[in-house]
Amino acid sequence: MTDSTDPWFKRYRWLQMLGTGGMGVIYLAEDSAAGNSPCVVKQLNSKYADPEERTEAVRLFKREASLLKSLNHPGVVRFFDSYSTEDGKHYLVMDYVRGSSLESVISDFGAFNDDDTVKVGIQICEVLEYLHDQEPAVIYRDLKPSNLMLTPEGQIIFIDFGIARTFMPKESATRVVTAGYSPPEQYFGKPETRSDLYALGATIGHLLTGVRPKPLTASQPRQHRPDINENLDILVKQLTSHSPEDRPATARHVRHTLYRIYQEMHAEFAIPDEVFLQRSNTTKEEQYISQKIMKSGMAAAASALKQEQDNERKRHSASVSSGKASFDRLRAFGSRDPNPSSSRNQKVTAQKAAQKTGNQKSTGPKTGTGTKSGSQRMSSPGDQRVSTSESGSRPQMRSVRDLRPPEKEGLLSKILKWFKR
Repeated sequence: MTDSTDPWFKRYRWLQMLGTGGMGVIYLAEDSAAGNSPCVVKQLNSKYADPEERTEAVRLFKREASLLKSLNHPGVVRFFDSYSTEDGKHYLVMDYVRGSSLESVISDFGAFNDDDTVKVGIQICEVLEYLHDQEPAVIYRDLKPSNLMLTPEGQIIFIDFGIARTFMPKESATRVVTAGYSPPEQYFGKPETRSDLYALGATIGHLLTGVRPKPLTASQPRQHRPDINENLDILVKQLTSHSPEDRPATARHVRHTLYRIYQEMHAEFAIPDEVFLQRSNTTKEEQYISQKIMKSGMAAAASALKQEQDNERKRHSASVSSGKASFDRLRAFGSRDPNPSSSRNQKVTAQKAAQKTGNQKSTGPKTGTGTKSGSQRMSSPGDQRVSTSESGSRPQMRSVRDLRPPEKEGLLSKILKWFKR
């Protein structure tokens, strides 16, 4: 595996094999030039019987190294070294990404809920936007759960760029596909940026259901899980449309749609302004009006929620008072004295006692906390959401880590806790 006489191999110490892929073997190693920090060494598979296949594999391997050198995004694994030996062995060295692939997470923990799936989908879209905005655009071509790492910090990182390519509209690409995740046009060597969106839809469908997508078939997650958000199901179906023209135009459009779906789940979530500023086919005036309508609608919703909570508290308080009064009357009825005058005397005595008790409460010493009786109740999550929305101080969200967690702990939260044990 290594040549002890070659200075390059003295820098890295191989620890263990992490896995194998279609193009090579992945090893965990330590980089002596960086304080023995962990890294990943990818060695090109040298077992090719067909010389043409080997030549193509070497070309793709070297292209991966060249491509990774040009990319700089927190959602893309960092590349920092490559090497080729005289006898035809090729190596890439990348950062070691801690965590588990989404495929392993699904296998170990089961399907994701809607909330966690949207959070993951937004992060994937951010990376695809970055790749597709390159000049020329970079098509990932192999988006699937096994190529997406979930770190202990909750970040999604793309780890395998073996078949990624720059987009040349008139150039036929190598026909490399993954059944279930690759769109029809990729089978004919004609991928484009919307081909990655098809794979995104297939991946989201897999996360939602835990079921691998069928090849060349539009995904409909609700067929497996009827409780899935309807608009999320519609988005997945659109993304996995047979024709690229029937899919959303860009990853940015998908991300904006996911923002809206997330707001359906969490009414207090403020959709970032960019969703309105970057809408196509609308004038600046229309964008401004849409934004104002959305913000005023959010304020109205928050106000209505607060009013409903106030009314609910009043109803609850009235119900408790009414129930207590009824119970007191029933108790008094059961213990009534047959002598009316005695009852009237007891009533007067009780009223005086109550009045005396009330006076003691109003004139008694204040507590050390300075809180009044009846005002120590903690605010409910709903109260907190209203105050947050009304304050307008919520920062704009740019990644999944900025999304507010749901009140009920989801699978993603449990996984991240498991990572940190």
